[in-house]
Amino acid sequence: MATEILLNDGGAPARILPFTANGAISGGEVVEIELSGTAGDVQQAAAASVVTCGVALTDAADNGPANIISGHGVILNIYCTGAVAVGDLGVVDAAGVLTCTGTAATVAAAGTDVAIALETQASGLGLVKCMWLR
Repeated sequence: MATEILLNDGGAPARILPFTANGAISGGEVVEIELSGTAGDVQQAAAASVVTCGVALTDAADNGPANIISGHGVILNIYCTGAVAVGDLGVVDAAGVLTCTGTAATVAAAGTDVAIALETQASGLGLVKCMWLR
Protein backbone atom coordinates (compact mmCIF):
# COMPACT_ATOMS: atom_id res chain seq x y z
CA MET A 1 0.00 0.00 0.00
CA ALA A 2 1.31 3.44 -0.91
CA THR A 3 2.03 6.05 1.73
CA GLU A 4 -0.69 8.65 2.02
CA ILE A 5 0.43 12.17 1.16
CA LEU A 6 -2.67 14.10 2.30
CA LEU A 7 -3.27 13.48 6.02
CA ASN A 8 -6.12 15.93 6.74
CA ASP A 9 -9.69 14.67 6.96
CA GLY A 10 -12.52 15.94 4.76
CA GLY A 11 -12.88 19.19 6.71
CA ALA A 12 -9.35 20.35 5.89
CA PRO A 13 -8.63 23.45 3.80
CA ALA A 14 -6.91 21.31 1.15
CA ARG A 15 -7.45 21.89 -2.54
CA ILE A 16 -6.39 19.29 -5.09
CA LEU A 17 -5.70 21.07 -8.34
CA PRO A 18 -5.12 19.55 -11.81
CA PHE A 19 -1.98 20.53 -13.73
CA THR A 20 0.28 19.04 -16.39
CA ALA A 21 3.72 17.86 -15.25
CA ASN A 22 6.85 19.37 -16.75
CA GLY A 23 9.15 16.40 -16.05
CA ALA A 24 8.54 13.44 -13.79
CA ILE A 25 7.25 14.28 -10.30
CA SER A 26 6.92 11.95 -7.30
CA GLY A 27 4.05 12.12 -4.83
CA GLY A 28 5.23 14.10 -1.80
CA GLU A 29 7.58 16.42 -3.71
CA VAL A 30 7.25 20.19 -3.42
CA VAL A 31 6.34 21.72 -6.79
CA GLU A 32 6.29 25.13 -8.43
CA ILE A 33 4.65 26.63 -11.51
CA GLU A 34 6.97 26.36 -14.53
CA LEU A 35 7.39 29.87 -15.89
CA SER A 36 9.25 29.28 -19.15
CA GLY A 37 8.65 26.84 -21.97
CA THR A 38 5.14 25.51 -21.40
CA ALA A 39 4.11 28.12 -18.86
CA GLY A 40 1.47 26.98 -16.42
CA ASP A 41 2.74 23.42 -16.02
CA VAL A 42 4.18 22.28 -12.68
CA GLN A 43 7.62 20.89 -11.99
CA GLN A 44 9.61 19.78 -8.97
CA ALA A 45 10.64 22.90 -7.11
CA ALA A 46 13.89 24.35 -8.39
CA ALA A 47 16.89 25.19 -6.22
CA ALA A 48 15.99 27.47 -3.32
CA SER A 49 12.53 28.10 -4.81
CA VAL A 50 10.32 30.68 -3.15
CA VAL A 51 7.51 30.32 -5.72
CA THR A 52 6.19 26.94 -4.61
CA CYS A 53 2.52 26.20 -5.19
CA GLY A 54 1.97 22.91 -3.37
CA VAL A 55 2.89 19.26 -3.02
CA ALA A 56 2.31 16.45 -5.52
CA LEU A 57 -0.45 14.12 -4.33
CA THR A 58 0.57 11.31 -6.69
CA ASP A 59 3.41 10.44 -9.06
CA ALA A 60 3.20 12.16 -12.44
CA ALA A 61 4.96 11.40 -15.72
CA ASP A 62 6.39 14.11 -17.97
CA ASN A 63 3.49 15.81 -19.82
CA GLY A 64 1.01 13.74 -17.80
CA PRO A 65 -1.65 14.84 -15.32
CA ALA A 66 -0.31 16.11 -11.99
CA ASN A 67 -2.57 16.38 -8.94
CA ILE A 68 -1.24 19.10 -6.65
CA ILE A 69 -2.35 19.73 -3.07
CA SER A 70 -2.47 23.33 -1.94
CA GLY A 71 -3.96 25.10 1.05
CA HIS A 72 -2.60 26.93 4.08
CA GLY A 73 -2.46 24.68 7.15
CA VAL A 74 -2.82 21.36 5.31
CA ILE A 75 -1.09 18.38 6.95
CA LEU A 76 0.96 16.39 4.42
CA ASN A 77 3.71 13.81 4.13
CA ILE A 78 6.44 15.74 2.29
CA TYR A 79 9.84 14.49 1.13
CA CYS A 80 12.45 16.04 3.43
CA THR A 81 16.20 15.59 3.54
CA GLY A 82 18.55 15.50 6.52
CA ALA A 83 17.87 15.56 10.24
CA VAL A 84 14.41 16.91 11.12
CA ALA A 85 13.03 17.91 14.53
CA VAL A 86 9.44 18.79 15.43
CA GLY A 87 8.93 22.52 14.85
CA ASP A 88 11.69 22.90 12.25
CA LEU A 89 10.83 25.19 9.36
CA GLY A 90 11.17 23.64 5.90
CA VAL A 91 12.70 25.45 2.94
CA VAL A 92 13.46 24.20 -0.56
CA ASP A 93 17.19 23.41 -0.82
CA ALA A 94 19.62 23.53 -3.74
CA ALA A 95 18.39 20.13 -4.97
CA GLY A 96 14.74 21.22 -4.95
CA VAL A 97 13.94 19.10 -1.87
CA LEU A 98 12.51 20.30 1.44
CA THR A 99 15.19 20.79 4.10
CA CYS A 100 14.13 21.54 7.65
CA THR A 101 16.57 24.16 8.87
CA GLY A 102 15.37 24.87 12.38
CA THR A 103 13.27 27.63 13.83
CA ALA A 104 15.79 30.41 13.14
CA ALA A 105 14.20 33.85 12.86
CA THR A 106 16.22 34.47 9.69
CA VAL A 107 14.33 31.75 7.83
CA ALA A 108 10.94 33.17 8.80
CA ALA A 109 12.05 36.74 8.16
CA ALA A 110 13.22 35.86 4.65
CA GLY A 111 9.80 34.39 3.85
CA THR A 112 11.29 31.23 2.37
CA ASP A 113 9.67 28.75 4.75
CA VAL A 114 6.99 26.58 3.14
CA ALA A 115 6.30 23.97 5.85
CA ILE A 116 6.78 23.16 9.51
CA ALA A 117 7.80 19.66 10.63
CA LEU A 118 5.37 17.77 12.87
CA GLU A 119 7.59 14.71 13.40
CA THR A 120 11.26 13.80 13.48
CA GLN A 121 13.61 12.18 10.97
CA ALA A 122 17.14 11.11 11.92
CA SER A 123 18.77 11.58 8.49
CA GLY A 124 18.50 10.77 4.81
CA LEU A 125 15.55 11.40 2.52
CA GLY A 126 12.05 10.42 3.57
CA LEU A 127 8.44 11.42 3.89
CA VAL A 128 7.93 13.58 6.99
CA LYS A 129 4.60 14.77 8.37
CA CYS A 130 4.52 18.56 7.93
CA MET A 131 2.04 21.44 7.95
CA TRP A 132 2.05 23.32 4.62
CA LEU A 133 2.32 27.07 5.27
CA ARG A 134 1.63 28.57 1.84
